[in-house]
Amino acid sequence: MDKYGFKSTPQWLPGLIFLLIGLIYFAFLPVSYDFDGTVFSQYLRYALVKNDLSISHQPQHPLYIPVNYLLYSQLSKTIGYNVLEYFHLQLFSLCFGLLTLWVTYQIIKQITGPGQRFLQIAGMALAAFAYGPWYYSVEAEVHMAGLFFVAAGMYLLFFKPGDPDKLIRAVGAAVCFVMAAGFHLTNGLIAASVLLIFILEKKSIGKIVRFFALYGAFFLLTLSIFALASKINLPDFYKNQLQGNDILAGHKISYWTGLSINSVWGSLKSVANGILVPASPTLTILSFLLLASGAVLIIYAGLKSKNMCYYKLGAWMLPYFIFFTFWDHRNLEFKLNVVLPFIILFTASAAFFIGRMQKKIRVSLAGAGILILILSIFIINFNYYVKPANNLENNRNYQAAATIEKVTPPQAIIVIAGCGSDLSIHNKIYISYFAGRKVFILDWMLGKGLTLDDIRARLEQEQSKGIPVYFFSDALREGPALQQLLKNHHMEAVDYHRFLEKIDLKEKIPVIDDYYLGWMR
Repeated sequence: MDKYGFKSTPQWLPGLIFLLIGLIYFAFLPVSYDFDGTVFSQYLRYALVKNDLSISHQPQHPLYIPVNYLLYSQLSKTIGYNVLEYFHLQLFSLCFGLLTLWVTYQIIKQITGPGQRFLQIAGMALAAFAYGPWYYSVEAEVHMAGLFFVAAGMYLLFFKPGDPDKLIRAVGAAVCFVMAAGFHLTNGLIAASVLLIFILEKKSIGKIVRFFALYGAFFLLTLSIFALASKINLPDFYKNQLQGNDILAGHKISYWTGLSINSVWGSLKSVANGILVPASPTLTILSFLLLASGAVLIIYAGLKSKNMCYYKLGAWMLPYFIFFTFWDHRNLEFKLNVVLPFIILFTASAAFFIGRMQKKIRVSLAGAGILILILSIFIINFNYYVKPANNLENNRNYQAAATIEKVTPPQAIIVIAGCGSDLSIHNKIYISYFAGRKVFILDWMLGKGLTLDDIRARLEQEQSKGIPVYFFSDALREGPALQQLLKNHHMEAVDYHRFLEKIDLKEKIPVIDDYYLGWMR
């Protein structure tokens, strides 16, 4: 029997809610394709078209493209599977998003104990409809597989009933954590979380060494296989990433920030955004209020209950929050390993306080309050994220690429600035993936050491082969993209305008809004 004003919560209800969440996720898969998802989709398409996995490796998440390449290839061979790569990656995220929810339910179940099925289901629903987990469960993104393996490893090592010191559990958890790092290298931070928990649990040095020997062996084996297969010098690549030489930027860019009020505030804001979509200043304030009130509830319950789960889940969050306060602190994707344990802790805290209530009316009101909270989060995130993302007309980047596909021949080259504005930055991949056109990115070409004269000679060479060349308007007129291009590469405006004069563009072809293509002929 549950304690929340209901006669009982049936044993089959968690499974039913789980299936309903899956149906909601699938029924409202976004079609307003996001930038990162399009990048991953292009990598996958390139590998599939060339039938060569080695050309599409990404050292930041070494398992993601290989696993999806093999999965897509085998499905294609066995059942004639032939879907848009983006949709395939969305299905991949959805499957791991649902698996993550089921592990979340199991962790909450072990923490809250018997007679709490309603609250256990509520915790799973909160995790499902919070903006961060929902977004990454339905987008063509890399993060849900990693989050699942982190959660599964934590469950095996610290929350699963039975003897936690069994070798099989240590091996299983180590493999899960290595898989998590394989899907995104930053998930390797969970090793710091595990070490912290081992210290709090006063584990023997032998058991700590045994676990990290397993983890280290599996981790090095995975990276060694990847390095040999891809022929990439991983130490140099990771060093360049940390030093700010991002190969996708076209210029030196650093994600590091010093410790300051702004970096801590931005980091907290990204965690709050993991609860409610930051679609307006009002929702941002509301998300902070939810985060702050939840934190107060968790801290108070943790001090009162003195339950070890608070320390374990806190240790799960801490390395991620600290590291990503100094590295790309505004980015929500790196706070999933803060948002998920926070929701689990919130659920455990609610269970603790409700368990101490004696009067049924108070228990009923608490249960109603939790239902209202879940429905409110669902409605807000559905209306401000899911519905707009379900309408392709809301994606200007896709609309621009679709128009370019209509107004240019298949062999055309599109020259873009590739920086300075969303449309210009996103065109780096949207034109390639959705329009199927070759893109010359000025930001990248100049970043590789080519001069403007070198670029003009390359374009004239392509043109001499009968290949039409078009300039996207962001690279032709004053605006954020052109200003940023000049700044990135320390160019004078007069030199760039002299370059455009020599190009001699003859015709303007409308694309979208006031954007156009200049035809070089």
